Amino acid sequence: MVKKMLFCLIMLAYIITTCGVFALDDYPKKIVDSAGREVEIKMPVERIIVQNGGAARALAALGAADKVIGVADFISKNPELYPLLKDRQVVGTWKSFDYELIGGIATKDDSNTIVPNIIVLCYYYNGMSFSIDSFEKGFAPFKNITLIALDFTNPDNITDSMHKLGSILDKEDTANEFIRWREEKMSQIESTVKGLPKPNVYIESSASKALGELTTFGPDSGFGIMVRRSGGYDIATPLKEGFPKVTWEWVVSQNPDVMLIWKSSDAVGWESEPSKDTVVLEEKINEVLDRPGSSSITAIKDGRVYLCHSMMLSGIDDVVGLAWLAKILHPEADVDPTEIWTEYQRITGFEYPDDRIFVYPEANGGQPQ
Repeated sequence: MVKKMLFCLIMLAYIITTCGVFALDDYPKKIVDSAGREVEIKMPVERIIVQNGGAARALAALGAADKVIGVADFISKNPELYPLLKDRQVVGTWKSFDYELIGGIATKDDSNTIVPNIIVLCYYYNGMSFSIDSFEKGFAPFKNITLIALDFTNPDNITDSMHKLGSILDKEDTANEFIRWREEKMSQIESTVKGLPKPNVYIESSASKALGELTTFGPDSGFGIMVRRSGGYDIATPLKEGFPKVTWEWVVSQNPDVMLIWKSSDAVGWESEPSKDTVVLEEKINEVLDRPGSSSITAIKDGRVYLCHSMMLSGIDDVVGLAWLAKILHPEADVDPTEIWTEYQRITGFEYPDDRIFVYPEANGGQPQ
């Protein structure tokens, strides 16, 4: 019996050692991140700091939330959207880190050094005036912390970013499963609206401060790309900027067929009506309807003004957003956003509340009465 137990222990040690060797054979790994930086990962990643929501949701979908040791403050404040990360240490905001705090939690208890199995996932999006330079400078003293920029905002870059994140975390199979599903659904939606008349679409940010300086979304923005993919024409296309400023008079002169208003929220969708959420949304719709000259705009005359929840407009959730946009722009299209939302939760393993809406009013061809 003793000999058998000893033999089993030896074999177990051999298996563990051998598996570890095989895993380390893949290291160091080198990738080129979304900012065009060549990044070297020296050993399997065990600890992660995440600075942006797109990367946070991608991590959770790949089953790597347990590796996260630090988050930007808004992630901790949104437990409904990031339930697996709600108790993680806050290490700064989306645009600035507490480097001293990170150095403290990243250092092993039995030494004064940081072992090289910790990465920082940063936001990168070339459609905005955002630079990773400040983060590089901040982490420069920490030689064993690897900074990686991935773009989960631009729909055209999500497949590449998901591939790279899967490779970084040794989760290639899970990443590939999600990528296959997303690309299949994206292709189906785009095929459904192909050849249909393209409505002229005006996209506005609800964060705009005044009618003389409205923020819209250009053709290279994530929202602009999704409008194009869902069979619409972004009227800001000739402006050739990511997020150009326009006046309300300009919008009236363009006479869009559909108006889409991006609205940020800290929750998973909005509670369906009647609710406090829909009261606030209705107030925003009425503000648009009451603007000078609005009665002459085709979108307003036809009741095609919609608020779009920010969650579905970027990140791995964007396939759900594309389905909703296709239904808004082409009510006759054979697209079921609710079904795709259900499939999205199944393939990611997320369980979100089932009484939420992502478009207001729901895409039924008219404004609520």
